[in-house]
Amino acid sequence: MKRIYYIIFSLVLSTLLPGCTKNFEEINTNDTKYYDVDLNSVFPGTVYRTMDLIGELNIQGRLLTFSRYGVLTFHASPAQEIGDSFFNKFYIGIIRDLVTMEREYTGQEGFENRLAMVKTWKVYMYYMMASIYGGVPMSEAITDGTVGIRSYKFDTEEEMYRQMLELLKEAGSLYNVDNPALGDYLETDPVFGVGGIGRSDLAKWQKFTNTLRLNIALQAQNLSMDLAREHATDVMQDETNLISSITDIAKLQWGQDVDMSSSYYFRRFIKGQTSFDGGYPALNEYFALYLFSYSDPRIEKYAQKSNELMMNGIAKTPSNTPIFLFTDTLTRHHAEFCGNDINDREHYCPNHALHQMDGLNDQRLDSILVNYTMPYVPMPQESNGLATGWEWEFVPGREAQGIRYNDPLNRSSPYNSSFVQDDFMKEDASMVLLSWADACFLKAEAAILFGLPDAQKYYEEGIRASFEQYGLSAQVADYMEQNGVKWDTDGHGFSDRRLLYKADINGKGGAENHLEQIYKQRYIAGFFNCLEGWNLERRTRVLRFPPFFLNGQSSNAEGYDRTYNYWNERFIYPIAEENKNKDAYYQAIENLKMESPYFRADRWGDNIFTSLGFAKLNPDIGIADLLYGGNKRLKTSAQYFSKKYGKDYDEVLATAKQMTGEVSNREALKKAFHYEFRELWSTYLP
Repeated sequence: MKRIYYIIFSLVLSTLLPGCTKNFEEINTNDTKYYDVDLNSVFPGTVYRTMDLIGELNIQGRLLTFSRYGVLTFHASPAQEIGDSFFNKFYIGIIRDLVTMEREYTGQEGFENRLAMVKTWKVYMYYMMASIYGGVPMSEAITDGTVGIRSYKFDTEEEMYRQMLELLKEAGSLYNVDNPALGDYLETDPVFGVGGIGRSDLAKWQKFTNTLRLNIALQAQNLSMDLAREHATDVMQDETNLISSITDIAKLQWGQDVDMSSSYYFRRFIKGQTSFDGGYPALNEYFALYLFSYSDPRIEKYAQKSNELMMNGIAKTPSNTPIFLFTDTLTRHHAEFCGNDINDREHYCPNHALHQMDGLNDQRLDSILVNYTMPYVPMPQESNGLATGWEWEFVPGREAQGIRYNDPLNRSSPYNSSFVQDDFMKEDASMVLLSWADACFLKAEAAILFGLPDAQKYYEEGIRASFEQYGLSAQVADYMEQNGVKWDTDGHGFSDRRLLYKADINGKGGAENHLEQIYKQRYIAGFFNCLEGWNLERRTRVLRFPPFFLNGQSSNAEGYDRTYNYWNERFIYPIAEENKNKDAYYQAIENLKMESPYFRADRWGDNIFTSLGFAKLNPDIGIADLLYGGNKRLKTSAQYFSKKYGKDYDEVLATAKQMTGEVSNREALKKAFHYEFRELWSTYLP
């Protein structure tokens, strides 16, 4: 409950601020009202509204889906949001108050720390908007009331990044950490309060400001490498002023008041929940590939086990829920199972008499089909595994019976999937803006790009920082010894179930390979920081996930394809901007066209498929029709499940006995894995 009181206090006081409006004109022309504001009264409310906005963007805005960290079953097709709800929540709900406080403290001696904090948060808001929309109003968005601007320009992306970086440079130099003036801090700081709620830890604020500057500088590299170099190298001159420990992490936390301070996710998914249909954030298959492929213990911190759903600390899976069973093939020694009792399917052999006579039975092997459960079961990103024109291939040798492959992630219950861990969703959940691992991987990236030393050291520190963040430091050494994770090595990962994507890490070689390792480890470490995950892929194209596949589903997104789409590159501007600020709106589209590496003309250029200027060109767009269009037959192979408990029956049995302590083969297998014998596929002499 440590966050409750200041949040309630700030929300009540925030009602004293100007009423919400839906037009910049109303903000820009009130030349009589003087807003006497205080950081302690207003700033906590902006933080709380930021948290709610991020939560809403992750779910309703679909950043969870775009990042491929998670899946929501009701977000299975592209969509465009034409309203101004998000715009207003940025500008009216948060930025307006920050600008008001910024004016209040600018030029006032003894308020430098307050000003630095406000500038930092304002930049973070504009960074989010630039990441989502591209160029938006910044320099003229909320002007001094005496100016009276009614037509406000949309800054270009590059203009925004230049302004943001200069503001952060200024903010970083404003902090007086060692000897702050009396009151030049927050008494109850929701971001870096001492002890979680107390007075501002100004050193941590300064580290966040500088790390955010490094993050934004590297995001700007595709717009201007010179701009990125200038700010990244400058801020790295003193690494002690960057996030450098677990306690430095920029982490926000909701409280436990159901109506006033509880998390967006709790209110959206858990509060008042009386039934469950699987419409809850679940682990995405593509992201899970990297966890499965490299035996990543962080999976237990990211996702819940199949059929073990917890919501706000309460077990939700009914006791009679069917379990998820995966069908696998195993080999076994035939002689042990060559029986003649037709009622004992597991031990029955149709050629029993012949096998007892020919003297070769000890050499024979069986190929058998078995079922067993899996601890973690990702959710496919589309409810239908087949796109328009696709079908499952026939199983070799079973064509005459019409037996085809089927989707190995088909569930027998909504509870079968591995849902996002309760810590990310519960009433007093926390969210990370920038972590220690982020800071390390950013330094590693900058070292490669700008010829600085110690890229490998930063990379390895980033992995260790992530494991420490989740209390897994004892397991990090084994993880880091694996090919693909170990610096300058290649790792060969599993394919997804449709054999469309492989979680390889191509780290051996030069700068490009080392960057791939850095980017992919940052992505893995940043689970549920959906904006950063989405940003990382767009600006690097290192993950190169397949598109989202459709089977004729409808969508309101103009320009979408009924077979596949590389899902959102951006949000469209609110339709209201076309009406109230028409000239600037159309100029913004022209700016987007000039800066974008991939511009589409759908919806007069303001569409969800046009890449932003900070992004790289998706290298697969030109060959996507060849890869995914037309009629296709797909095989399936859930490599990440296959032979999980052993390469053959004997190894599986040994694993089961070790896990359970049971002596009986049948009891050990059933207790450990819900093991079921399905079918004798074939018997052969090797």
